[in-house]
Amino acid sequence: MPWLWPSQAFLHGPLTFGDDVSVNARASIDGGAVGITIGDGTRIASGAVLYAFDHAMSRERTIREQPVKSIGITIGRDVWIGANAGVTDGVRIGDGAVVAMGAVVTHDVEPYAIVGGVPARVIGVRPR
Repeated sequence: MPWLWPSQAFLHGPLTFGDDVSVNARASIDGGAVGITIGDGTRIASGAVLYAFDHAMSRERTIREQPVKSIGITIGRDVWIGANAGVTDGVRIGDGAVVAMGAVVTHDVEPYAIVGGVPARVIGVRPR
C-alpha cells in the first residue's frame, strides 16, 4: 500500500503499488477497467491525475452515451510525477523519469527522461 498523506487523495482500482510509493494531497488515480501499476519509490505530487480510461467521441452518439475504453497505465520505479501533472490512458513511464509540474503526458516516456508541457515532450535527461 502506498504512503498517503492524510488528504483526500482519490484512489480507484484496479491499482498495484510497489514499495515506498507516496501519493500526496488531492491526487486522483483511477485504474479504469485495466488498471495502473506504480513501481517502487515513485512519488506522486499534489493534484496529479492518472486516468487509465478514456471516452469515445463518435458523432453517432451523444457525449453522455459514448463507450469507455481502458488500456492501463504503467509507471516505473523511482519516478516523480509533479504537482498538477496528468497522465492519460495507455501511457508507460520508464524508470527514473520526471514529469514536470502541470505537464500532460499523452505518450510513453523513456527511462530517466524529464518531460514537461502540454502535451508533454522531452525537455531533459536526469544526469548520472
